[in-house]
Amino acid sequence: MNIAIILDCRQRAFLSQAQMQNDFLCANPVLSGSAELWLLYTGDKPETLPQMACDILHIVWISVPENGLAEPALEALTALFEQRPAEFLLCASGEAADEIVTRLAHRLNGVSGTGIAKAEKSEMHWNVEKPAYGSRMQATRALNGSPLCISVAATGGKPVRTAPVQAQQTDFTPPAVVTGWLVDFQQETRPVDNGLHNASAVLVIGQGAGSAENVRRLEALARQIHAEPGCSRPVAMNAWCEMSRMVGISGVVTAPDVCIVAGASGAAALMAGIDRSEFIVAVNTDPHAAIFAQADVGIVGDLDDVLSELAACYSCTSV
Repeated sequence: MNIAIILDCRQRAFLSQAQMQNDFLCANPVLSGSAELWLLYTGDKPETLPQMACDILHIVWISVPENGLAEPALEALTALFEQRPAEFLLCASGEAADEIVTRLAHRLNGVSGTGIAKAEKSEMHWNVEKPAYGSRMQATRALNGSPLCISVAATGGKPVRTAPVQAQQTDFTPPAVVTGWLVDFQQETRPVDNGLHNASAVLVIGQGAGSAENVRRLEALARQIHAEPGCSRPVAMNAWCEMSRMVGISGVVTAPDVCIVAGASGAAALMAGIDRSEFIVAVNTDPHAAIFAQADVGIVGDLDDVLSELAACYSCTSV
């Protein structure tokens, strides 16, 4: 089977994205034999390459502009596919990847799936599975057609290991992009990576914080204990915290060594964003909160008191 792994090196967290692709390959051994690596980049090529969970037979470098549009990448990938056709095109996770695979499949007269965790080919079609309802259920679809273009399900933020690659490398010059339908567009500067993807310790602040002022104070406490602050969906929707710090199925999926969840009940959508944590500590005033059933350590108490005491203990041990 001809497999192409598409990775956008223009993204700051592209090594974390590569790890999610590796997680997919490991969960689908039938696809982990060998593949080509198609790398989108702008300017200088990255100094390190991801170590993929399959044999990379060929690396293709694709230079595309950093202009915020999917069109240049789509034109380049379509042209490259004509030269190097593949039966299976594997993209990373996230909204940008979802757009690429959906529109690319349409251009190639193929089929697409987004947020896919498993894929199996039968004689007649592809069976694909993806998490649904906050990862509490698996949705299965049968897809008929070729090529199959998919983006993978988010699985956590640990960056992939890097290693020298011995495969043959090729530079691909894509055709000029003509977008007659586009008159103008505006682009906002993306915020710097907030660190949640790669943090070793995370404090997730729930609605129990009570106010934006309290959230800011708890964010300061998080940094005192060298934890990256995040928040639950209700906190973000109340505008108590930046949306970019929302943890969960519709926000950041993180995999820290230690995750402290304070003032959150433990809804399925939130847990889907932290269930790859090595160790979960839950703090809640409600002894029957759902979060306690999924935590390694549960503390029944006021989050302000508990976190303040934790910060004080941390300061004493750091002296």
